[in-house]
Amino acid sequence: MNPLVGAITYRFSSPAIPSKSLYVNLISKYTCVNDCVFCSRPRGENERGKPNFYETGAGVSLYLSRSPTIEEVMASISSNIRPDDEELAFVGAGEPLVYLPKVCEIIRSIKKEHKVRVRVDTNGAVKLMFPDPAKSLADAGLDEIRISVNALTEEEYNAMCRPSLDGTYRSMLSFVKDCISEGIETKASELLQLHELAEA
Repeated sequence: MNPLVGAITYRFSSPAIPSKSLYVNLISKYTCVNDCVFCSRPRGENERGKPNFYETGAGVSLYLSRSPTIEEVMASISSNIRPDDEELAFVGAGEPLVYLPKVCEIIRSIKKEHKVRVRVDTNGAVKLMFPDPAKSLADAGLDEIRISVNALTEEEYNAMCRPSLDGTYRSMLSFVKDCISEGIETKASELLQLHELAEA
């Protein structure tokens, strides 16, 4: 099996980010289904090592030559989690929900082994890749999801986020609604008012 190279779990130091969080990275080669103009995510192996917001803040490389197995992720969590950690967050430099089934299995394992909240940060395009992802995440035990809306119109979203999947904006809004309906604590970025999603 190919070596992973970068970190599976890491910490991100910032005054605005809780210090009692362990971040989980399972994203192969910085994979994302969007190509946001404002994102400093490296765009592939040829950009490994170049300064970017994520790896500078983490202090480690987040480049993985492949997505780690569930066993590798759980081993990294067990080795690096602290007794006072309050949260495990799936983030990484890319889109974690490209690996939705794996994320759900890891959440289930985390909930069995650790008393900690679990969060996912996502661009919300997952409904175009998997059926009923909000229910899958809720059933797995996800506590919180943060969805990057980034725009208030589809035209603006397409210009800023440059999605590779057709219909991403409306699908993402639908996913926000689904997460709320499933009882997941849901936060959407930008000025989106959640009650306005009824019109989406």
